[in-house]
Amino acid sequence: MLVDRFGRKIDSFRIAVTSRCNYQCIFCHREGMMNNPGNEALDAGDYGFLTEVAVKHGIKSFKLTGGEPLVRSDIVDIVREIATYTRDVSMTTNGSLLLEKAGLLAEAGLNRINVSIHSLKPPVYRFITGGSTLLEKVLKGVDEALNHGIKVKIDFVVMKVNIDEVKNIVEYASDRGLDVNIIELIPLGTPQDVYRDQHVMVDPVIEFLEKNSTAKTVREFQSRPEYIMPSGIKVDVVKGYGNPALCSRCTRLRLTPEGWIKTCLFVDKPIVDISRELKNRDEKGVINGIKRAVYLREPFFKPG
Repeated sequence: MLVDRFGRKIDSFRIAVTSRCNYQCIFCHREGMMNNPGNEALDAGDYGFLTEVAVKHGIKSFKLTGGEPLVRSDIVDIVREIATYTRDVSMTTNGSLLLEKAGLLAEAGLNRINVSIHSLKPPVYRFITGGSTLLEKVLKGVDEALNHGIKVKIDFVVMKVNIDEVKNIVEYASDRGLDVNIIELIPLGTPQDVYRDQHVMVDPVIEFLEKNSTAKTVREFQSRPEYIMPSGIKVDVVKGYGNPALCSRCTRLRLTPEGWIKTCLFVDKPIVDISRELKNRDEKGVINGIKRAVYLREPFFKPG
């Protein structure tokens, strides 16, 4: 097991397979890759080798993200390679290409997927996503993923423009048995005017959940409060900025499309470049790079 200097065990990789995206959302933290060149340096086999090495050292969960991961033509191959070595391979997506690819992803071994649905109102969805008219297709993609046995979770970033939809999102999710992440908007990657105009505290959402849930727990991962709704779905509240409790239980390493390990969403450096080791199938070099990144990581927000 890998443990950092602050006693946090490392058991997951969040892998950005691309910086490309077919949406232009008014907010996007870009996985903290603000200044990266965006080269897609790794192929499906490289991701498989990373997984093969990492699982030997206690890293068991692998989440693919972007950009929009489904814009990569080889995304199904990437999933298949990773799923060769782990049963926990998941993905975050805007869902715009899910309808076409859900079956192939399920066959390749994808078992969980987070779909960003920040509004159920077409005009609001269009505003948030920078012009997308694909809401109906995204919703059909969710149903298609469920039909193929993929567990779906909804990601909902709460803002002034959509905070009145929290109840509707929870009802939509409850009708389909979907868990939900309610996420507070963070300033990372968000233009200052957008953050100023759209940021809201999650307190009203928490008040709604406290009133309407049947139970509450706190997840071990990132100390996320989790509410059990009458339908049985779980709603997590994710407050990612200025939250030492979240940082104190972060168990994740990040990999950029260039093959660089990032130690935290909020920092550009330090990074550990393992691209050459992955290409050369240098197992010792890869694990040394992972161990180096684990040593370097530290909570971005600390108590006091």
